[in-house]
Amino acid sequence: MTLLASSVLPSFPKLQVKEFKYQTAHLHGSLSSRVCCQISPLCCMKITTGQFGDMNNMKKKLRIVKERLWESIPDPVKEFPWKKAEDMLLVQLLALGWKAFKWSVMPVFVYSSLSDVVFSISRNQELLIPLGLLLGYLMTDFLKETSREMFQSSEQEKSLSRHLLAIGSFFVVVKFISICFAIKARVLLLHVANGGLMEVLWLWKHLVKEDEGDEGDFSSRQDASSDVAAET
Repeated sequence: MTLLASSVLPSFPKLQVKEFKYQTAHLHGSLSSRVCCQISPLCCMKITTGQFGDMNNMKKKLRIVKERLWESIPDPVKEFPWKKAEDMLLVQLLALGWKAFKWSVMPVFVYSSLSDVVFSISRNQELLIPLGLLLGYLMTDFLKETSREMFQSSEQEKSLSRHLLAIGSFFVVVKFISICFAIKARVLLLHVANGGLMEVLWLWKHLVKEDEGDEGDFSSRQDASSDVAAET
């Protein structure tokens, strides 16, 4: 019994020493983690401030390069009206795009009209073709006169072009809506839209010719006035 007691009693200090070592190791780990957590924001702050300083230096260098390039440019290039040239180029590009759009509308309309005629003949509804074209023509004239009376403007040419654009858009919508109807109603609406668009394009053509004639008269008047001024 004494031997058993002596063998059991010395084990308690060993257990206490192990627990003490575990507690000290745990305390050391927690302290080191806290220190790292406290140090890491400082490191992040140093990194961000360094990046901000690099960005400021880069901006300063770019500003210096820009100033030197501007100083190296000749004075005639600096005095050139770049803003006016940019505006003129933009106007010319818009006019060119508008002309391209106007000339591209014609083949699309011809192809669409021919496909509608073929569709009507294939469905044995060719008698509705002239009726639809006539109704479209009459609707275009009616809508044009109504829009002129409702929206009177001092610039009649611009207002007429806007009215024609709105009427043409209306007939394009009618052409798309006709898909939802039965065969007879669909064929009739297709040719109503074709007749309306045909009349819109005809009126638009005359409007463009009038504009070109007015521009030619205006340029001839300017040339005549410049010649008179030169003679005097």
